[in-house]
This record gives sequence, structure tokens and C-alpha cells, in this order.
Amino acid sequence: MTRARALWVGIDLAWGTRNPSGLAMLEWREDRLCEVAPTQLVYSDEEICLSIAERDVCDTLIIAIDAPLVVPNLTGERPVEGEMRRRFARYHALCHPANRRLLGEPPRGERLCALLAERLNVQVAPAPPVRQACRVAFEVYPHAAMVRLFRLPRILEYKARSGRGLAYRREQMQRNVGLLKQLPVPKLYLPDWLSEVPETPAGLKRFEDRLDALFCAWLAARAWWYGGEVLGEAHTGTIWLPAQEYELPTQNIETQP
Repeated sequence: MTRARALWVGIDLAWGTRNPSGLAMLEWREDRLCEVAPTQLVYSDEEICLSIAERDVCDTLIIAIDAPLVVPNLTGERPVEGEMRRRFARYHALCHPANRRLLGEPPRGERLCALLAERLNVQVAPAPPVRQACRVAFEVYPHAAMVRLFRLPRILEYKARSGRGLAYRREQMQRNVGLLKQLPVPKLYLPDWLSEVPETPAGLKRFEDRLDALFCAWLAARAWWYGGEVLGEAHTGTIWLPAQEYELPTQNIETQP
């Protein structure tokens, strides 16, 4: 058995290019996942593709993206958003409705995936095939994934919303960082930049985008190594979630190349 050779990428994709998107890339080193380079903020789809291409030295490339990737409907919401509402409304983990009138024509997630396909031979899929060589991008939703992984009674409220003061958001973010330390396998090495939660609104927003991207990259690795649950249908849009029940393997994580 040989250790996995793969690049796991997480993208916290902004709806447009005026605001930054978080981009994290992880690889397997010795006994855990580590950043290939410090998680960064980027603006354009071109920047995202170029940054990934610079680190893309493996046959297997798995990209988890927090954004709608398949949006065939002009108005309303996708069926997967209705399913997420039924399952996660009680936890306040609701997805924004995704439609082409709201997100643009075509939506940014579709534009990015078209560029990833052209430049990096990455195909959109509901989930990566478990422990098989592939090059895929798939949609995730970090709030619901965190609720499920840690059986939280509600989401962590670190994002800027009416009624959430800066001190409260920082406390929620510190809880989020604490939970990352408790993630199940594959274990994640927490980078140094997570040690200090910023004290300004602008700094906290940049920190949030980077942290969400890092968690998405971990979700990419989790999906590839252990699988999970896919909600929705490929032709109308899907969201991948970690399995509701899981056991923590005691052996070292190894796989065939």
C-alpha cells in the first residue's frame, strides 16, 4: 500500500468577482492533511485556475466548491435547496435559492467549472469516486456539513448579519476554529494563521473566507477517502454532505495510488 497522491482543493466562491474568494489546497504529509501553500484570497476565475495549476502535480484532483455549480432553473430554487430546507431549517442551515435570474447567465459556478474543465480537465460530479484516481469538482455547503459532523443544535453564526455584533461573531469564529481541531479523519494540520481571529470587521471577513475555503478542502479529502451523502440530482444540482454517522478509523490512512 502507498500513501495517496492527490491535491484536495476548497473554494469559498464569491457570487461575483468584486469580492474575494477563498482558495485552499491540501496534500497528505506523513500523518495528516497540510496546506500546500497558505490559503489565499483571489478574485477572478482565471486566478483560481492558475493557482491550482501551479500545484497540480498529481493525477487526482478533487475540488469542493461552496457555490451552486449546476443551475438549470431560470427562477425559484433548485430541488436540492428544498431538500436542504427540509433537513436543516431547524439548525438555521438554509441555502440561498439558486436560479439563473438571481445568479446571472451563466452563474459564476458554471463559468468557473467550464474553465476548470478546459484548463485542468476537471469534470463536475455529485461526488468524487471513493479512493479512485479522478479529476472532479463538486458542490458542498459548509454550514450544514459542520452541523452534521459535530451534531450542533444550530449553525455557528460568524458571518455578518443584522443583530450580530463583532464580539459575538469573533466568539463564534473562535468556536469554529476549535471544532476544526476536532475534525475526524483525515486529520487536518491547523496552519498558524488560524491562531489569531482578527478584531476588525474587514479582517474578520477575510479570515472567514479563508477558513471556509480550508474547511471545503478538508471536505474534498473526506469525500474522496470515505464518501458521504449526495442530496439532489445531477441534472438539477447536488450538494454533498459527510455521512450522518461515522466511525473514526484507528489505522493509518492509506490507499492504492
